[in-house]
Amino acid sequence: MLSVAFRAATGVSVGRMGILMSAGAFGAIVGMLPAGFAHDRMGSRVATVLAGSWALVGLGGLGVFLPRGFWPLLILVFLVGSALPALSLVGLGSVSTLFQGTRHEGLALGVRQASAPLGGVLAASLLPWLGHVWPLQRVFLALSVNLALWTVILTVFLPVRRAISAPRSSLRLRHLFVHVRGALWTSFLLAPGQYALLTYVIFDLHDKAGRHPVAAGLLLAVALLSGLLSRLVLGSIHDRGVAVTRLLRLAAGVGATSLLLWAGLPRDLPLTALVLIFMALGAGVDGWNALLTAWLAEKSRTSERGLGLALVGMAGLFGVIVWIPVLGILQRVCHSYRPGWVVVAALYALAAFTLARPATPSSGRLTPRAPGP
Repeated sequence: MLSVAFRAATGVSVGRMGILMSAGAFGAIVGMLPAGFAHDRMGSRVATVLAGSWALVGLGGLGVFLPRGFWPLLILVFLVGSALPALSLVGLGSVSTLFQGTRHEGLALGVRQASAPLGGVLAASLLPWLGHVWPLQRVFLALSVNLALWTVILTVFLPVRRAISAPRSSLRLRHLFVHVRGALWTSFLLAPGQYALLTYVIFDLHDKAGRHPVAAGLLLAVALLSGLLSRLVLGSIHDRGVAVTRLLRLAAGVGATSLLLWAGLPRDLPLTALVLIFMALGAGVDGWNALLTAWLAEKSRTSERGLGLALVGMAGLFGVIVWIPVLGILQRVCHSYRPGWVVVAALYALAAFTLARPATPSSGRLTPRAPGP
């Protein structure tokens, strides 16, 4: 959302913006496993305090210093990336555990996962404007205050699960990996689309179509709002017994189709047409997230939930590290964002094809495994 203002303030090229995005994703990979272990071993409250404090170091550093050199920026973005996903993991793990096995599990996870695009809608509507009227450092300081506030709220008010004293065998990565490998592969293929939408769509609208960053941010907000609604609707459908892999395949198919449309259509479309396309983009590219969490809940024990969420998150972020720089390089070589959107569409089509294979013991809607060790 702040991509145009960030590029103007730091002088970072579009290609290096992709590298910075990957640095944040790599930081998340580094921080995910410790966060998962902290959630499972020490409880959600301790994990929240640790992750929130660490995130404030990186975000506050951007607010106070905002270095213009590429490498100091890379380090600060890495610090922020290593902590923020851990906060998300804590809240998601708590909700997943509280509602596991209930008839409203899918809807509860959809509501929880809808908070991310809801925050994205607010950010896409507000941050481009703030980046236009405020110095970028002041924006980062405001975000730091917001982060500190929500860390306190999570620590004090969020219903949290106490740490479970589980046998060491329940936390073996290899054992858990076998059960959730389908979710890991799906996350690897689909997560880059979310990051590509957040990273490049404003550039695409601003650089190639000449639209103001605020207008581009509002279109991105439309996509995120559509993703929010899709998470709620798909979660409710899942509660009615529809297989999670079937719904994931539907979302991936919508994502692939809408990405191909965006790659091929002219950028000077009427506003109504742009809104419809961005609604489809949000539904397909951003609407699958809660389903992946529901799939994981079916395949993991309560005592290993945090670690399972960490593995799925790491798989998605590894996909981001692999593909987001590729999109930046394609833009630099081709002087167009369209080839990158085609690549992301191919990833979503591959995910839909993989999920269309006959159900195996590690896919589909299965009877949830008994909670506990």
